[in-house]
This record gives sequence, C-alpha cells and structure tokens, in this order.
Amino acid sequence: FYWNYFTAAMDPALVRQREAFKKRALAVPVVETKPSESKRESSKERPAKQPKQKKKKSKFSRPKPQPLPENVDQIKQAALSAHRNNNPYRVLKAVVDMMRQRYTSKNYEKLTLEEILTEISLTDLRTDTRQWLHEALKGNAKIAHYPSPGEDLFLFRPALGLDVRSRKQLLEKLMEYERKGLGGVLMSEVKEALHNPEKAVKRLEDENEVIKIVRQDKEEVLFYNNSDYEICVDEDFRSLWRGVSLDGLAEGDIERYLQNVGLGAMQGETRKRKAPSSQQKKARKKTRTAKVLNTHLASDLLKDYSEGAFTGK
Repeated sequence: FYWNYFTAAMDPALVRQREAFKKRALAVPVVETKPSESKRESSKERPAKQPKQKKKKSKFSRPKPQPLPENVDQIKQAALSAHRNNNPYRVLKAVVDMMRQRYTSKNYEKLTLEEILTEISLTDLRTDTRQWLHEALKGNAKIAHYPSPGEDLFLFRPALGLDVRSRKQLLEKLMEYERKGLGGVLMSEVKEALHNPEKAVKRLEDENEVIKIVRQDKEEVLFYNNSDYEICVDEDFRSLWRGVSLDGLAEGDIERYLQNVGLGAMQGETRKRKAPSSQQKKARKKTRTAKVLNTHLASDLLKDYSEGAFTGK
C-alpha cells in the first residue's frame, strides 16, 4: 500500500527511468569462473610443502658478530658529554668501554682510530685530541696495539689474554693457573673475556670442573677442581684429628707446643707481634701552662658583695 502510494506520488518520468534501469540490470549476464578439472587434479597431485631444514654450521665457520648491546648508547652519550666538557680522559674511558662491548659481543675485528671514533660518534675531535688519544690507546693495558704501515690497529685485550674466548679455553686457562701455582681467576676477568660468562661457568660447575668461592669483598674466584687432590683419608686418622682439642689455647701456645715436640710452624703463616717500643712505655702527658691574660683585674677593681663581706662605704 505504501509503495503504491509513493510511486503514484512520484514523477512519472522518474518511474519510467527506474523501470528501464531494472530491465537493463536483469539483461546483463553474470559469468562465474569455476576451476577446471585439470587444475583440480594438479592441485591434488601436488605434494605438501615440507619445512626447510636448517643447514648445519661448519666447525670452521667464523661466528657472525652479534649486535652491540643497548648500553652502547649510554657509552656514546658519556663520550659526547666528555667531549663537550673537554675531558680527554673520560673520552678514553668511553673508548675502552666501547671496545670491551665489541669484544664481549664476539666482534674481534681490529679497528683504526678513525673507525673507533666513527663507532663512538666522535668524528669531530680536534687534531691534538686525536693525537693524544692515539698515544693513550697505544700505552693502555686494556688495548692491544697492532702497528701497521698504513694506520695502527687496536683491539680490546682482556686480563686473561686474547686466547680465552670460549668455555673450553677458560678451562685450559684455569688448568694452567693451577699447574703454575697462580691461584684462581676472578669472575670479573671472565666477564670481560667471554660472551656469556655466567652460562659458561655454570656449565663447568655442573661438570665438576671448577670450584667457585666468594671472598670477603664479595668478589667471586674460580679455581680448577683437580681430581688428583681428592685423597681418601682413613677414618682412624679422622677420629684422631677430631679428638685433638684446642679450646683455650692461643696461637702462641700452639706454636710453642709444636716446637717442643719437634714440629715447626709453616713459613709465612706465623704472625709476628711487635713489642711495645720504649717511647710508648715512657710516654708522658705534657702539662700545658696557661698564660694569664687578665692581669689588669688584679687591682682593686673587683669587690666582694657576698653577705658579711660588703662593708659599704
């Protein structure tokens, strides 16, 4: 009803145009594209894609340099701040820190001074500052210097040397220290030589290859765990050792007892106490004589106003 009402109210010309448009739309054929049978059969016969197998890395392939960590930006900011404040020593420290970051990221490429300055974003250094920095890097203990005909090359040098770059090489270094009687290796030295020092040390601890102790200053020290020193002591000797009581004995008493039975203390372990000097014994307290400065009050300027003393004139 409503549609007939609106169509009757519309302009007859518009109604005729509408009907003609509908007829033209219905006259246009619609073609649907369906896949052919040959394509269907080829798609069925096509095998499914297999995942790509990763190529095995060769043992002799050079490790790819890892990207530098995020704190390199902090090093660059520190270098820029030192350059603005005209502090070459702070610039040198930033350069050494940047070289350390490169080394611990498995980037062992030697760099020239210009490459170092480009890496740390300090290409606008003055000529005298560049010369000073070049000489300072040559004499720095943390930097290895490689003279060359063109330009000198530089590389970070850890405290453990350039030959410790893996877990196996760290174990060999610890064995060398133990063999030569050099003691242990600081964990801070390991951190500046290996890419992932915590993981490497944890692996060696799990394999019972190293022993880690913590000093009083909270510094961790690594020692090689030599299995030759694992001696099995008879239980009778253990009971005798535990049966010796040292309660109430001072170090001097123990030392005298050992000397009486023909045993001496280890060299370098005995503590020598200094005897009190004669000057300390005869130290006397010096009495200081105070100077009287109020002599002008010794006359009759002061009067006694206590009870019975004041006569009143």
